[in-house]
Amino acid sequence: MSGALLVIDGEAVNNSRFLFVFAATFMTIQIAESRVERLVVHRVGNATRGEPLQLSERTTEVDDEVSSLILSGYLRGVVSDKKKHQFFHETDLNLNEVYHFSRQFFRGEIDFLALSQRLARHLHARSQHPNISAGDLFVIQFAGLSDGERELRALGVFKSEVRDDFLSIIESGEVFDIRHASGINPKLIDKGALILENGPLVYAVDRGGQQAKFWLDDFLKAMRVPDASTTTRMVASVVEQLSEEIVDPMEQARFKDEFLAACQNEEEMSAGQVGAIAEKFVPKEQVNQAFDAAAESYGFGVDEEARLPAQNMAKRLEKSLSRYGVGHGISVLLPAGITLKNIQSVNDGEGGLTLTLNLNKRD
Repeated sequence: MSGALLVIDGEAVNNSRFLFVFAATFMTIQIAESRVERLVVHRVGNATRGEPLQLSERTTEVDDEVSSLILSGYLRGVVSDKKKHQFFHETDLNLNEVYHFSRQFFRGEIDFLALSQRLARHLHARSQHPNISAGDLFVIQFAGLSDGERELRALGVFKSEVRDDFLSIIESGEVFDIRHASGINPKLIDKGALILENGPLVYAVDRGGQQAKFWLDDFLKAMRVPDASTTTRMVASVVEQLSEEIVDPMEQARFKDEFLAACQNEEEMSAGQVGAIAEKFVPKEQVNQAFDAAAESYGFGVDEEARLPAQNMAKRLEKSLSRYGVGHGISVLLPAGITLKNIQSVNDGEGGLTLTLNLNKRD
């Protein structure tokens, strides 16, 4: 897997088999005292369908009620460790448009309206996939966020593609009428990003999933920052895949036993240790391909030296590693703590097959 280059402090790092684990290097953002400073809305169509880009020429007035909805919906909905990403570019991070425009604003080189218009133009230019819907682009300046030591500014960029239908009750004297209304639900974010003033960290979300990944890949150009739980789940999926690819039942059993023994003997394991165990049973190229496929699926790679909780990984794999293929398309599920010692297969010549499994109890 060739991958992109991640640029950190001016140095390019290849996104191949293993990537860095960034989570430990980023602060926890506090938003309890946050407030909306300014907001502007642009309408962004799909360029391939000839839909126009409609730019606002002024910011929008925001009252307390609207501000409260934005803070409780958009802001709280995007700030989460599971939504941490990092801006990247193949050659130079400053060539990442969203990162570059936001840095210009935070340095005072362009004003808020100019920033929002540049972001809207960039989004319109990247809206080239037929599945991309037209929508309203909200660009919001937040203040009052904190990293625990100082107050931070941030930019919110949210695209709303879906309008919900509502019933509105209108009171007139002693009569209550019902009217249809449509609007935007700020608690259901279609696409969103929160860009902090002090680095390449960005919180990002895209409810479109795999159907149109342009928001993360093309517009933001942001790579997911994994947390410990997600990284453990990703490496566990590699172990599971490699186990299934070991054809010989006894070799598969030995792989599982060695992996589980390592988990029992260590509080933490590295991705490199997992790879080293696997390479005793399958070719190194096959191990690399499994890590590459997992990185593609999860949206991030993992540092070879990243330390992962061994017991959590073993527990996550407990059921799958208790299933053993015994040949002839047959698999058995053994109780926890029981492993396969050997298999005896007898064909009676009349279509009958007898399998004898010798089991061991793990220490």
